Amino acid sequence: MPKKNDTKTAPIVKRMIFGSPGYHHFERLVVAVLTIMVAISVVLTLAQSGVALYHVVVSDTHMIDHDAFIKVFGTFMTVLIALEFNHTVLPDITSKSALVKVRSVLLVALLALARKVVLVDFKEVQYTSMVGLAVLIVAVAATYWVIQKDETVKS
Repeated sequence: MPKKNDTKTAPIVKRMIFGSPGYHHFERLVVAVLTIMVAISVVLTLAQSGVALYHVVVSDTHMIDHDAFIKVFGTFMTVLIALEFNHTVLPDITSKSALVKVRSVLLVALLALARKVVLVDFKEVQYTSMVGLAVLIVAVAATYWVIQKDETVKS
């Protein structure tokens, strides 16, 4: 059975660790490293999409091939998701409000789900997978709506 003093010391210890300047410096370092890693992945994915687009253009099919189009468009969407992650999620990590963090993560999740919908091959996918994807989209969108509504009520 916890002592009565344990409930009072937990917030103090939490504030000492997460409210300390050392932790904030660590958090900024993590954000800087993640920003560099995302930037490198964006450059590599952009190069990959450039090569894929080049192969589509020089081939005889010229975007008639659905698989080639899906490959090129998929890499474009991946770059957009990484840029959105870098633009919204990473700066929000150091913000004070947890609400901003959740909203940003939900936006990136919606982008990733949109990428999945665009790239899905309807000839080969089972309907249960599509139902699952639809449920995920509705759940993420509803969560985003609730958070957005809560944010407008508070302001």
